[in-house]
This record gives sequence, structure tokens and C-alpha cells, in this order.
Amino acid sequence: MRALRAALAALALGVPFVAEAQSDPVARAEEASALLAEARAALTAETSASDRIAVLTEAVRGFEAGLEAVRESTRQAVIREQAITDRLAAEQARLGALLSVLQTIGQTPEQAMLLHPDGPLSLARSGMLVSEVTPAVAAEAAELRATLEELNRIRRTRTVAAAQLEQALLDIQAARVALAGVVAQRVRLPQDSAPDPVLLGVLSASSATLRDFAEQLDALDGPAPPLSDFAARQGSLPLPVAGRVLRAAGEPDLAGIIRPGLVLAAPSQALVTSPSAATVRYVGTLLDYGNVIVLEPQTGYLLILAGVDDLYVDAGEVLSPGAPLGLMGGLPETENGFASGQTRQETLYLELRNGGEPVDPGAWFVTDKD
Repeated sequence: MRALRAALAALALGVPFVAEAQSDPVARAEEASALLAEARAALTAETSASDRIAVLTEAVRGFEAGLEAVRESTRQAVIREQAITDRLAAEQARLGALLSVLQTIGQTPEQAMLLHPDGPLSLARSGMLVSEVTPAVAAEAAELRATLEELNRIRRTRTVAAAQLEQALLDIQAARVALAGVVAQRVRLPQDSAPDPVLLGVLSASSATLRDFAEQLDALDGPAPPLSDFAARQGSLPLPVAGRVLRAAGEPDLAGIIRPGLVLAAPSQALVTSPSAATVRYVGTLLDYGNVIVLEPQTGYLLILAGVDDLYVDAGEVLSPGAPLGLMGGLPETENGFASGQTRQETLYLELRNGGEPVDPGAWFVTDKD
């Protein structure tokens, strides 16, 4: 599963997977096919119940990488096809003359080419000109042939990509359903191991701001965070979702509101995963943020995620790196214009706090702006 793991490694670094030959739509389409095949193999692999969540998480992320590769190959094919057709249209007159010359050379009898009305000297001069012009004409003809062959390959690539897209959209939905089913069936924590839900509910209802809530939550005793050196991973943490930075920390939005975290744009129903081993301190709605997940990867650090739709975790759980947290909102790709390339983007808010104070997540996570 080398191709899939390479794509997932790129996604884990918070940047889109880019192939070495990304300017070649045919090569990109082949990579997309390999990624989707690897993800499909992960989806159907026989695994133990304890590993099923990890395998299905990998499958969903693999399909996300494959679908992005299909989109990219299609975009590149459209751009390249348009460039070729524009070039052929611009050179129509010259190419017409070239084809006329080729046709004339091909139809001229050999006997006629050996005669000249002005005698042997003119015949020799004419032969010298033909010997010089013919290689240039042949070279242009070969270039034109290669261009037309490339155009045919690109058009075939677009046809293949359309078929890949149709099947991959069904596969990723199947993977999401399977993952949600396995998550729902997993063994839950005993009630006395989880934080008091009543206390957390009162805390969320009494908080006027996200900062108030985070400070009060940080002051509460909670489950011990995992024994991981989270601070040592500064600058190399993967984003929790395969997306791009819409607004950096401290950058005002259209309403002029400034927040200390990142706003990420992600495709609808994209999988959200834990960037690090962490304990779940809170899961629930808060103010106007929608669903909020608060993770504690290390004592003194809180990682806040707001905007996840379907939730896969409960307060008190201890997560491994890459564990699924939930899905972004929005309609499935088959219903929101994915096939036409007009995908709806959802937003995820990401805030990191240390010692009760927010820190710029851009210095901790690898993003598309790095």
C-alpha cells in the first residue's frame, strides 16, 4: 500500500498530495487510479475488530487523496486540452500550408521531380532547396502528429477520470458508513471513568466566550493526558483535516472578528482525525461554534476543534494519533456538485492553548502556507 501511505503521509502534513509529474494529467490520472485501488483494498481487507477502526480510517483518507488526485488530473487535462486546441487554432493557416506541402510531396511522381524546364542547373538548385526544406517539413509533421496524439491521450484520460469518479464516490460513502458503524460498536468507557457530563454541561452553559470555557475547563481535574511529548512536535503536527488555511490566527474575517486560531476550509464530509495522542476533555455544543471537541495532548495544552458535524468520540477517551474524531458537515459529494468540480467547502476552527493562553497554531502545524 505504498502509494496510499505516501498520499496519507502528505495529507498528515496538512498539504495536498502532489505527484512528481503533476503537470502531466495522464500521469496524475494513473496515480489517482493507484490511490483508489489501494484505498479499496484497505476497505475490503480482512482485519481484526481491534484494528478495524484504524484500517477504515486509512481507507477513508485514502479515498479522499484519490478523489483529490482525480480532481487534479481532470483540471490539468482540461487546461492542457484547451492549450493544445488554442495553439492549433492559432496556427491553423500555417498547419494548412504544411499539410498542403506534405500532400503535394506525396502526390508528385518521381519522374516529374527529375525534370526541370530551365535545365540541369535549375534542377540542381531546386534539388538543393528541397533537400533543405524537406527535413524541416518532416520535423513539423512529426511535432503535429505528437501533439494530436497527446490530445487524444488527454481526452481518453478525461473519460477514464469520469468513470473513476463515479465509482470512487460510491466507495468513499461505503467507507464512511463502515467506519461510523465500527465506531458505534466499539467498547465505551465505564461511566465513572468519564468526566461528569452535568458539570461539563453547566460549564458550557455558563461560559460567555470560548476563552472563558477553555480557562474553566483547564482548571478542572480531568483524565490524565497520554504520556507523549507533544511540545517536541511543534512545527510538524498534521492538520486534523485534509484542507487548506482559509484564515490565519489573528486575521479578521469579513465581519472584522479576529480569532486566535486557524480557520480551515475542507470538503464536505471530510474525515477529521486527532493530530496527536490525546485525552478527550470535552465533546458537545458550545455558544455559536456548533460541535466542539477539546483534546489534551499533554499537561498544560488544550487543542480545540469547532465545526465537526458527526462525532465519533466521547469525553474521557484516550486517543492514538490519527484516531477518527468525526466528519465535517455538508451533503455527500454526489449531491453537492462534486462531479462538476464545484465542491462545497466546510470550515473547521482550530485553536491551541498553552498554560491557559492561546498560541498561534500556524507555528505548530504543517499547512499549505508553509
